[in-house]
Amino acid sequence: MKIEAVGKPPGCKLLRISAELSEPPGDDSIVKSISIRGDFFAIPEDEFEIVEKRLAGTRVAGLAHVFDALTAEMRIRAIGISGSGILATLRGAIDEISVQDTADRL
Repeated sequence: MKIEAVGKPPGCKLLRISAELSEPPGDDSIVKSISIRGDFFAIPEDEFEIVEKRLAGTRVAGLAHVFDALTAEMRIRAIGISGSGILATLRGAIDEISVQDTADRL
């Protein structure tokens, strides 16, 4: 399932996330692919794309921990973005889908 999320979680700049998740969308979904864009900075910038690729296969619930671990491991300086911010933004979009699905069934 394709998820588009936009948010400005606490401690982060504006984040725009495009993700392909296994169904049903939720904390147990597996990230098949993810693209993270926004007003944040990642130095070195080209290494950030490797982080995005390495997030594939991660459960949504573990996304914050894995992102933070990867950026630390790869010595990426992330300014205006955090694993918890990515997770909060993605969960917000998933929650909207769940609410819409419930409304559609009523």
